[in-house]
Amino acid sequence: MTRPDENVTARLDALMAAVARRGPVDTDGVKAELASMADEYGADPRLRTLFDTMHSAMSATDAASMRDSLGRLGALAGNAPGVAPMMDLMPDYLAAIEAHENGDDLAAAARFSEVLARSGDLPAGNPLREAMAEVAPALNAMLTGTALPEPPPGASDAERAFHLMANGGRDADPGAGVADLRRALELTPPGHPQRPFCLASLALTLYRRSEASGSLADVDEAIGLLTDARREAGGPEHQHWSFINEMLAGLHRRRGDSAPARLAALEGLRGYTWRILLQPDPASARAVAAEAAQEAMAAASRCLIDHQPADALRALDAGRGLMLFATTELRDPCTRLIDAGHRDLADRWRATTDPSPRLREQVLEVLARGTGLLDPPDLDEIQRALGRLGADALVYLVPADAPAPGWAVIAPAGGPARYVPLPHLVLSEGVHLTAAATRDVGEDDDEPLDDSLGALCEWAWKAAMGPLSASCPAGDRVPRLVLIPMGDLARVPWQAARDPGGTYVVQRVALSQAASARMLCDSAAAEPVPVTPSGLVLADPDTGGRAPDLRSARLEAYAIHRRFYPGATYVGRRPDGRVSLSGAGTADDVRRWLRADSSEAGTMLHLASHGVMTTDRATASSHLLLAGGDLTASELVGVMASVQREVALVVLAACHTGRSIHGYDEAYSLGTMFLAGGARSVLSTQWSIPDQDTSLLMYMFHHFLTTEGRPPWDALRQAQMWMLDDDRRPPEGMPSPLRRMLADTEPARVVAWAGFVHWGQ
Repeated sequence: MTRPDENVTARLDALMAAVARRGPVDTDGVKAELASMADEYGADPRLRTLFDTMHSAMSATDAASMRDSLGRLGALAGNAPGVAPMMDLMPDYLAAIEAHENGDDLAAAARFSEVLARSGDLPAGNPLREAMAEVAPALNAMLTGTALPEPPPGASDAERAFHLMANGGRDADPGAGVADLRRALELTPPGHPQRPFCLASLALTLYRRSEASGSLADVDEAIGLLTDARREAGGPEHQHWSFINEMLAGLHRRRGDSAPARLAALEGLRGYTWRILLQPDPASARAVAAEAAQEAMAAASRCLIDHQPADALRALDAGRGLMLFATTELRDPCTRLIDAGHRDLADRWRATTDPSPRLREQVLEVLARGTGLLDPPDLDEIQRALGRLGADALVYLVPADAPAPGWAVIAPAGGPARYVPLPHLVLSEGVHLTAAATRDVGEDDDEPLDDSLGALCEWAWKAAMGPLSASCPAGDRVPRLVLIPMGDLARVPWQAARDPGGTYVVQRVALSQAASARMLCDSAAAEPVPVTPSGLVLADPDTGGRAPDLRSARLEAYAIHRRFYPGATYVGRRPDGRVSLSGAGTADDVRRWLRADSSEAGTMLHLASHGVMTTDRATASSHLLLAGGDLTASELVGVMASVQREVALVVLAACHTGRSIHGYDEAYSLGTMFLAGGARSVLSTQWSIPDQDTSLLMYMFHHFLTTEGRPPWDALRQAQMWMLDDDRRPPEGMPSPLRRMLADTEPARVVAWAGFVHWGQ
């Protein structure tokens, strides 16, 4: 039997060749072979991890993802023969690919030539040198736009098909390209892994030819080819599923067949959901998610042009919050796997904290079988959720993309979906949502938030909330809307939209937000949990000099604890600065409370501390600064998975706890991680909140929640209106330190009350 190290080297060579070609290679075949080797040598944990990382590299869709996967591969491979020379060359090689992806083909060609020359210095017979020599003609042709050289005598049908597909797709004469691709298709039999791509390549070239000639016959043939390609691909798990369906949608639109075009576009979006679920790390998922959001908005706009708002809702949700959905869906799939008769998969999933790509595929194949795992909810599901929540409508806000207007796409609690064109829904550059005196020690500058909010509030009314308010149902009760703002619109405090008379939307309409319609339906389906007089209150933990003290947060938390939750555990610092005997306010304090299995622990969590976030691609993070360490959004996935009881309410009285760290359309934040973990309601923040004003708002929120028995969304609205009321009066029982704050603050400032957003029930 071949020694494992030799197999490692052989597979690394195959990986290098596959990555280098960057074309229509049999990646599925290579991945299957890697999975087979993992099964054969799986008794060695190091080799199994190595093969799984190779599998991840094969699945990478861009140079950045490949760089991450292959970097981990090199660290795992260690001293395996032949690995070190390849790893020495990979940084420059991936830089060449990145340059090509960025459109700088001259730089890419120069980098590639350098890598090729360096590989030529390796000894004759070195597998890396041979691999580079093999792929050099193909890569040179790709980077320079020239034709591939003829394959050598004795080349396999697959190699000749690759040559014909590459040249046929590049040929300036679509007619010649069609001929090459027809021959390539003849060399690629049904069932071959590359046949779907070959069919799609021929369809694309026919489409190009039809644009030049005006021939609808080419369009019809291309539609037939893509229909075959979709059947051969099998489903959204195929790497080319989205590409095939997006092109098919375009061809149907060319034919004027709007209904099949919409169906194909929606099918293509399912492929992004599958790809997100398979990604092993946030960096890889983020690139796919950004692409999915753009495709979803484009598909939704085309649905609205066809006057099909229900399809537009499905399209938008198919590209929204996918990283959050994947985190939730794969948090603990074991029960469903066992129910489906796959206890072995459940045991393997439980046994690892870092599931391999192959294990993910196997689990997802089971979970998706006969279920709607990849499908966003339809209008009926959304309406049932709205009914359970007592909300009047779910509203997607889609920014304008000139010359097309923006849209409000509305799923009402009853009746058909509808939409409202919003031509002014373009968030102008230069809106800075930052503040100076805050609970934040994050990345923002010191420009006061008040300076930028006035014009933003007026714009928000004109751009969206004015038309939406006018369309709300009239009646005795205040209408309630659940918003899903797309893209940069998530930065806007919609509750602070102000009409020309100076009235804010919050005074007319109750607003909540949702990460997606999927998440809204999940929240609505959960049984309500009452807020109990016990829970956990955390106040201004000592961060060891990493952040300034929050004296008002201490007063706020202590007053809330004493007045509304006398049975709660109080951790952190007391108003006089002393550390509570119950705990210093550490991440472990929060973890222990969440994992407590006793009902005496309570159902309410109030966290008054510093919040930090960074959005850099490599180090994106959102976390609370606590005593002795931090609590991060990513960590909450595992913590919430281990929670044995229900949590009614989480209040995050810290900065930026509602801002997404992976792009606005992902809604992946501290707040939504609690929500995805099962918390029924969450309050989180959009910006750097001011310390004193926040203390007043939070006290009033808990007053309306407990003393008046209002649901969380209404308690927040009532507290915000109290802040706006010039005749506001402190309620009975408000401690004197908080009463004195009224003389030192301006509660009606937008920055003082509008930063908090309600999510969930």
